[in-house]
Amino acid sequence: MPAGRMGFVDLHNHLLWGIDDGCATLEESLESARLLVDAGFEAVATSPHASGDFPSLDWSLCERRRAEVQSALAEAGIPLALHPNSENKLDESFLARVDGPERRGIGATQRWALVELPFQSAVPALPDLVFRLRRKGVMPLFAHPERCLEFEKRGRAEEVVRLGGALQLNVGALAGLYGRGARKVAERLLGQGLYSVAATDLHVPQRAGEWLEEGLRTLAKRAGREVHDRLLSDNPRRVLAGEDLAGEDLA
Repeated sequence: MPAGRMGFVDLHNHLLWGIDDGCATLEESLESARLLVDAGFEAVATSPHASGDFPSLDWSLCERRRAEVQSALAEAGIPLALHPNSENKLDESFLARVDGPERRGIGATQRWALVELPFQSAVPALPDLVFRLRRKGVMPLFAHPERCLEFEKRGRAEEVVRLGGALQLNVGALAGLYGRGARKVAERLLGQGLYSVAATDLHVPQRAGEWLEEGLRTLAKRAGREVHDRLLSDNPRRVLAGEDLAGEDLA
Protein backbone atom coordinates (compact mmCIF):
# COMPACT_ATOMS: atom_id res chain seq x y z
CA MET A 1 0.00 0.00 0.00
CA PRO A 2 1.47 3.40 -0.95
CA ALA A 3 2.71 5.53 1.94
CA GLY A 4 0.07 7.84 3.36
CA ARG A 5 -2.90 5.85 2.10
CA MET A 6 -5.40 4.78 4.76
CA GLY A 7 -6.05 1.06 5.05
CA PHE A 8 -9.37 -0.47 4.08
CA VAL A 9 -12.30 -1.07 6.44
CA ASP A 10 -14.48 -4.16 5.99
CA LEU A 11 -18.08 -3.70 7.16
CA HIS A 12 -19.32 -7.20 6.29
CA ASN A 13 -17.58 -10.43 7.27
CA HIS A 14 -18.07 -13.53 9.41
CA LEU A 15 -14.69 -13.59 11.10
CA LEU A 16 -15.89 -14.59 14.58
CA TRP A 17 -15.55 -18.32 14.93
CA GLY A 18 -18.15 -20.87 15.94
CA ILE A 19 -21.25 -18.67 16.12
CA ASP A 20 -22.75 -18.63 12.62
CA ASP A 21 -21.96 -19.98 9.13
CA GLY A 22 -18.57 -18.26 9.09
CA CYS A 23 -15.25 -19.34 10.55
CA ALA A 24 -15.51 -22.61 12.47
CA THR A 25 -12.39 -22.34 14.64
CA LEU A 26 -10.12 -19.70 16.13
CA GLU A 27 -7.43 -20.83 13.70
CA GLU A 28 -9.75 -20.03 10.77
CA SER A 29 -10.48 -16.61 12.29
CA LEU A 30 -6.76 -15.88 12.49
CA GLU A 31 -6.10 -17.14 8.97
CA SER A 32 -8.95 -15.00 7.63
CA ALA A 33 -7.59 -11.97 9.48
CA ARG A 34 -4.17 -12.49 7.92
CA LEU A 35 -5.73 -12.62 4.47
CA LEU A 36 -7.58 -9.36 5.11
CA VAL A 37 -4.46 -7.60 6.38
CA ASP A 38 -2.48 -8.83 3.37
CA ALA A 39 -5.22 -7.42 1.11
CA GLY A 40 -4.92 -3.97 2.70
CA PHE A 41 -7.52 -4.00 5.49
CA GLU A 42 -6.71 -2.52 8.87
CA ALA A 43 -10.15 -2.70 10.52
CA VAL A 44 -13.32 -4.77 10.27
CA ALA A 45 -16.78 -4.51 11.77
CA THR A 46 -17.50 -8.19 12.43
CA SER A 47 -21.05 -8.95 11.31
CA PRO A 48 -22.42 -12.28 12.60
CA HIS A 49 -25.99 -13.10 11.63
CA ALA A 50 -28.60 -11.71 14.04
CA SER A 51 -30.75 -14.74 13.32
CA GLY A 52 -32.44 -17.42 15.39
CA ASP A 53 -30.80 -20.00 13.13
CA PHE A 54 -27.40 -19.40 14.77
CA PRO A 55 -25.89 -18.93 18.24
CA SER A 56 -25.00 -15.42 17.04
CA LEU A 57 -28.57 -14.37 17.85
CA ASP A 58 -27.11 -13.86 21.35
CA TRP A 59 -25.51 -10.42 21.19
CA SER A 60 -23.58 -10.90 24.42
CA LEU A 61 -21.99 -14.06 22.97
CA CYS A 62 -20.96 -12.11 19.85
CA GLU A 63 -19.30 -9.42 21.93
CA ARG A 64 -17.46 -11.94 24.10
CA ARG A 65 -16.23 -13.73 21.01
CA ARG A 66 -15.14 -10.45 19.41
CA ALA A 67 -13.06 -9.61 22.50
CA GLU A 68 -11.57 -13.11 22.46
CA VAL A 69 -10.59 -12.91 18.80
CA GLN A 70 -9.20 -9.38 19.21
CA SER A 71 -6.99 -10.65 22.05
CA ALA A 72 -5.84 -13.59 19.91
CA LEU A 73 -5.01 -11.23 17.04
CA ALA A 74 -2.85 -9.13 19.35
CA GLU A 75 -1.03 -12.21 20.61
CA ALA A 76 -0.42 -13.37 17.03
CA GLY A 77 0.81 -9.93 15.94
CA ILE A 78 -1.98 -9.46 13.38
CA PRO A 79 -2.77 -5.70 13.11
CA LEU A 80 -6.53 -5.83 12.58
CA ALA A 81 -9.00 -3.85 14.72
CA LEU A 82 -12.42 -5.42 15.33
CA HIS A 83 -15.57 -3.32 15.77
CA PRO A 84 -19.16 -4.38 16.61
CA ASN A 85 -21.71 -5.07 13.90
CA SER A 86 -24.34 -7.62 12.84
CA GLU A 87 -26.02 -8.75 9.65
CA ASN A 88 -29.73 -8.17 10.22
CA LYS A 89 -32.69 -9.49 8.27
CA LEU A 90 -34.80 -6.50 7.26
CA ASP A 91 -38.16 -7.57 8.67
CA GLU A 92 -40.69 -6.55 11.31
CA SER A 93 -38.62 -8.15 14.05
CA PHE A 94 -35.67 -5.93 13.21
CA LEU A 95 -37.87 -2.84 12.96
CA ALA A 96 -39.12 -3.53 16.48
CA ARG A 97 -35.61 -4.17 17.84
CA VAL A 98 -34.05 -0.92 16.60
CA ASP A 99 -35.93 1.04 19.25
CA GLY A 100 -34.31 -1.00 22.03
CA PRO A 101 -30.80 -1.35 23.45
CA GLU A 102 -29.81 -4.13 21.02
CA ARG A 103 -30.14 -2.41 17.67
CA ARG A 104 -27.03 -4.31 16.59
CA GLY A 105 -25.91 -1.56 14.29
CA ILE A 106 -22.44 -0.73 13.00
CA GLY A 107 -19.77 0.57 15.34
CA ALA A 108 -20.21 2.43 18.58
CA THR A 109 -22.85 4.88 17.36
CA GLN A 110 -25.09 2.24 15.69
CA ARG A 111 -26.47 5.00 13.48
CA TRP A 112 -25.98 2.72 10.49
CA ALA A 113 -27.20 -0.88 10.33
CA LEU A 114 -26.19 -3.66 7.95
CA VAL A 115 -29.40 -5.24 6.62
CA GLU A 116 -30.11 -7.99 4.14
CA LEU A 117 -33.04 -9.07 1.98
CA PRO A 118 -33.95 -12.64 0.96
CA PHE A 119 -31.95 -13.96 -1.96
CA GLN A 120 -34.87 -15.51 -3.85
CA SER A 121 -38.00 -13.70 -2.59
CA ALA A 122 -39.51 -10.42 -3.71
CA VAL A 123 -39.94 -7.65 -1.15
CA PRO A 124 -42.63 -5.35 -2.56
CA ALA A 125 -42.77 -3.37 0.71
CA LEU A 126 -39.08 -2.42 0.49
CA PRO A 127 -39.60 1.34 -0.02
CA ASP A 128 -41.86 1.46 3.03
CA LEU A 129 -39.32 -0.49 5.10
CA VAL A 130 -36.57 1.98 4.18
CA PHE A 131 -38.84 4.92 4.98
CA ARG A 132 -39.75 3.47 8.40
CA LEU A 133 -36.12 2.83 9.28
CA ARG A 134 -35.17 6.37 8.37
CA ARG A 135 -38.02 7.67 10.55
CA LYS A 136 -36.45 5.74 13.44
CA GLY A 137 -33.08 7.37 12.81
CA VAL A 138 -31.48 4.26 11.31
CA MET A 139 -29.41 4.45 8.13
CA PRO A 140 -29.72 1.11 6.28
CA LEU A 141 -26.71 -0.33 4.49
CA PHE A 142 -27.95 -3.13 2.22
CA ALA A 143 -25.68 -6.17 2.12
CA HIS A 144 -24.93 -7.81 -1.24
CA PRO A 145 -27.83 -6.37 -3.31
CA GLU A 146 -26.37 -8.05 -6.39
CA ARG A 147 -27.42 -11.41 -4.90
CA CYS A 148 -31.01 -10.42 -4.04
CA LEU A 149 -33.97 -10.94 -6.36
CA GLU A 150 -35.56 -7.64 -5.35
CA PHE A 151 -32.61 -5.64 -6.66
CA GLU A 152 -32.78 -7.30 -10.05
CA LYS A 153 -35.83 -5.12 -10.70
CA ARG A 154 -34.90 -2.15 -12.84
CA GLY A 155 -35.08 1.04 -10.86
CA ARG A 156 -35.35 -0.61 -7.43
CA ALA A 157 -31.75 0.10 -6.42
CA GLU A 158 -32.05 3.72 -7.51
CA GLU A 159 -35.27 4.06 -5.49
CA VAL A 160 -33.66 2.68 -2.33
CA VAL A 161 -30.70 5.05 -2.65
CA ARG A 162 -33.05 7.98 -3.30
CA LEU A 163 -34.96 7.13 -0.11
CA GLY A 164 -31.76 7.24 1.94
CA GLY A 165 -30.50 3.66 1.86
CA ALA A 166 -26.98 2.71 0.81
CA LEU A 167 -25.75 -0.34 -1.09
CA GLN A 168 -22.80 -2.58 -0.18
CA LEU A 169 -20.96 -4.51 -2.88
CA ASN A 170 -19.57 -7.97 -2.16
CA VAL A 171 -16.21 -7.75 -3.94
CA GLY A 172 -16.36 -11.51 -4.57
CA ALA A 173 -19.26 -10.90 -6.95
CA LEU A 174 -16.87 -9.15 -9.35
CA ALA A 175 -14.72 -12.29 -9.30
CA GLY A 176 -17.69 -14.50 -10.19
CA LEU A 177 -17.87 -16.06 -6.72
CA TYR A 178 -21.70 -16.10 -6.76
CA GLY A 179 -22.21 -16.86 -10.42
CA ARG A 180 -22.69 -14.94 -13.64
CA GLY A 181 -26.05 -13.44 -12.68
CA ALA A 182 -24.77 -11.78 -9.51
CA ARG A 183 -21.67 -10.58 -11.33
CA LYS A 184 -23.79 -8.97 -14.05
CA VAL A 185 -25.97 -7.14 -11.51
CA ALA A 186 -22.88 -6.03 -9.58
CA GLU A 187 -21.31 -4.63 -12.73
CA ARG A 188 -24.53 -2.77 -13.57
CA LEU A 189 -24.89 -1.21 -10.10
CA LEU A 190 -21.22 -0.30 -10.05
CA GLY A 191 -21.45 1.27 -13.49
CA GLN A 192 -24.44 3.33 -12.34
CA GLY A 193 -22.53 4.59 -9.32
CA LEU A 194 -25.05 3.15 -6.87
CA TYR A 195 -22.67 1.42 -4.46
CA SER A 196 -21.51 3.35 -1.40
CA VAL A 197 -19.43 0.63 0.27
CA ALA A 198 -17.51 -2.46 -0.82
CA ALA A 199 -16.91 -5.32 1.61
CA THR A 200 -15.72 -8.91 1.61
CA ASP A 201 -18.53 -10.94 3.24
CA LEU A 202 -15.69 -13.35 3.99
CA HIS A 203 -16.92 -16.54 5.69
CA VAL A 204 -13.97 -18.95 5.61
CA PRO A 205 -10.33 -18.56 4.60
CA GLN A 206 -10.21 -21.48 2.19
CA ARG A 207 -9.53 -20.08 -1.31
CA ALA A 208 -10.54 -16.63 -0.11
CA GLY A 209 -7.23 -15.14 -1.11
CA GLU A 210 -7.91 -15.93 -4.76
CA TRP A 211 -11.32 -14.31 -5.14
CA LEU A 212 -10.47 -11.45 -2.79
CA GLU A 213 -7.45 -10.44 -4.85
CA GLU A 214 -9.36 -10.75 -8.13
CA GLY A 215 -12.38 -8.87 -6.80
CA LEU A 216 -10.34 -5.95 -5.50
CA ARG A 217 -8.32 -5.78 -8.71
CA THR A 218 -11.49 -5.84 -10.83
CA LEU A 219 -13.09 -3.13 -8.72
CA ALA A 220 -10.11 -0.82 -9.27
CA LYS A 221 -10.02 -1.61 -12.99
CA ARG A 222 -13.74 -1.08 -13.61
CA ALA A 223 -14.40 1.86 -11.29
CA GLY A 224 -11.03 3.59 -11.04
CA ARG A 225 -8.79 4.08 -8.03
CA GLU A 226 -10.74 7.04 -6.60
CA VAL A 227 -14.00 5.08 -6.43
CA HIS A 228 -12.15 1.95 -5.26
CA ASP A 229 -10.73 3.88 -2.29
CA ARG A 230 -14.02 5.59 -1.51
CA LEU A 231 -15.90 2.29 -1.36
CA LEU A 232 -13.23 0.47 0.66
CA SER A 233 -11.87 3.19 2.93
CA ASP A 234 -13.51 6.62 2.94
CA ASN A 235 -17.18 5.64 3.18
CA PRO A 236 -16.69 2.60 5.44
CA ARG A 237 -14.86 4.86 7.90
CA ARG A 238 -17.72 7.33 7.79
CA VAL A 239 -20.28 4.59 8.39
CA LEU A 240 -18.24 3.21 11.28
CA ALA A 241 -18.10 6.69 12.82
CA GLY A 242 -21.86 7.25 12.33
CA GLU A 243 -21.34 10.00 9.75
CA ASP A 244 -22.99 10.78 6.43
CA LEU A 245 -21.42 9.38 3.29
CA ALA A 246 -18.85 11.37 1.35
CA GLY A 247 -20.49 14.08 -0.73
CA GLU A 248 -23.98 13.20 0.44
CA ASP A 249 -26.46 14.78 2.83
CA LEU A 250 -28.48 11.89 4.20
CA ALA A 251 -29.35 13.25 7.62
